[in-house]
Amino acid sequence: MRFLLLILFLLTPLVQAAEWDLDTTFGVGGKQTLAFDAGGTLTDRIVKILRYPDSLSGKYVAVGSATLPGGGIGIALARFNADGTLDSTFGSAGKILKDACMTAVTNAAFDSSFRIVVVGTTSCSGNATTDAAVIRFTATGADDTSFAGDGGLALKFNPASDGNDQAGAVLVLADDSLLVGGNASANSALIQKVSALGVPSALPAAQTNAFAQPRRIVDVVLGQSNSSFWLISEIGQILNSPGAIWKINNATLGADTAFSSSGGESTVFVMANGGTFASCGTGPEHRVSSLVRFGTRIYAFGFTTGASSRSFFMGFGENDGALRKYGCLEQGTTPVNFTTQAAVGSADAGGSIYLAGSCGAPENFCLWRAVKADASATGFIPDTSFNGGNPVSVSFSAGTGQTPQSSAFSMVRHGSKTLLAGLRVFNLASGDFDFALARFGTDNPEIFKNGFEN
Repeated sequence: MRFLLLILFLLTPLVQAAEWDLDTTFGVGGKQTLAFDAGGTLTDRIVKILRYPDSLSGKYVAVGSATLPGGGIGIALARFNADGTLDSTFGSAGKILKDACMTAVTNAAFDSSFRIVVVGTTSCSGNATTDAAVIRFTATGADDTSFAGDGGLALKFNPASDGNDQAGAVLVLADDSLLVGGNASANSALIQKVSALGVPSALPAAQTNAFAQPRRIVDVVLGQSNSSFWLISEIGQILNSPGAIWKINNATLGADTAFSSSGGESTVFVMANGGTFASCGTGPEHRVSSLVRFGTRIYAFGFTTGASSRSFFMGFGENDGALRKYGCLEQGTTPVNFTTQAAVGSADAGGSIYLAGSCGAPENFCLWRAVKADASATGFIPDTSFNGGNPVSVSFSAGTGQTPQSSAFSMVRHGSKTLLAGLRVFNLASGDFDFALARFGTDNPEIFKNGFEN
């Protein structure tokens, strides 16, 4: 009888979870939370999730911020095993909280040796104003003293000016030198090169023209022929131009005027399909948040608050020097309540995009997939083969009497899995936020070899 049952089991087709289903092999039911809770208001949050390759066990490093015991912001790092458990070989039982005198932690990246580069803002450089901060940790989470002498660099984009500088994005080049993008108080977006040893370049920082609205760099993707694309967001924007894409030469820091004659920079305009602003709403704010590159095309994503004060997803395409125009992603003719914070392109030829952020009321983690609307690839529509074209929403537990809320700020994809990372609200009244992660999708059983994903 047992033999017959075994044969029936072997002949029964394996039912694979869909890409939009939570991966129950990760954390608890596909979700994981982590509280640093070192002191103060306990505002722990992930700003960037990084993943090691399969050859290094496919572990994740969550980079963010947490409140220090005496108050103030600390750099918070946590390393998770592929199954979502904390990696006890990293830091102290899997966690690191470093007091680097930061006022904000904004972005992070791996270099070729999997050292962790973190950027943000510091107020403790000895200047009267804030500086862009660049901190590098070793692969094991220790301070990397080979970088800038002690592991940290306070950077003025214009050394002759004592303006308020802050970093928003970082690109690691092939030789482990860095391009650090940010802004200064003169309302300009700037990029400076820093050597692998932590020495700022003798080249003056690349700079855009000053605008009426303060501007900051929020994302970057590597281009072709030693170039890069930088996404500029206008802070407090109340018009229909939320920012711009800026293309530069990585070696010279010169603007690529072939991309746009206006200093290599192309402004983004929010447009509805019919050529008006009605579809996306004329609300108080428009933001761009993430870049994706497909070959020679670059796409930006973000959100806008419409007349109903909800957040809607937006996207646009690029293949020439013209002004970029984009509209809201809609289900039918209705814009969807979706705040896009991160976007990742798939490897398929169709060019589908995975979108991460928050949706619903109250807002929770959300994952969505969109596909090119037409052969010209000037827009996107919801992918109906992914959860029927609807966002997938995931909620986390909250404190007693609290309404569950969460927001995803970063995303990484590998195989058919998608990991979202951000924060969950444990107690809104006290401002108690925790690290939060959720993983979707399952790989086929045959790709597992020697305990690791192949």
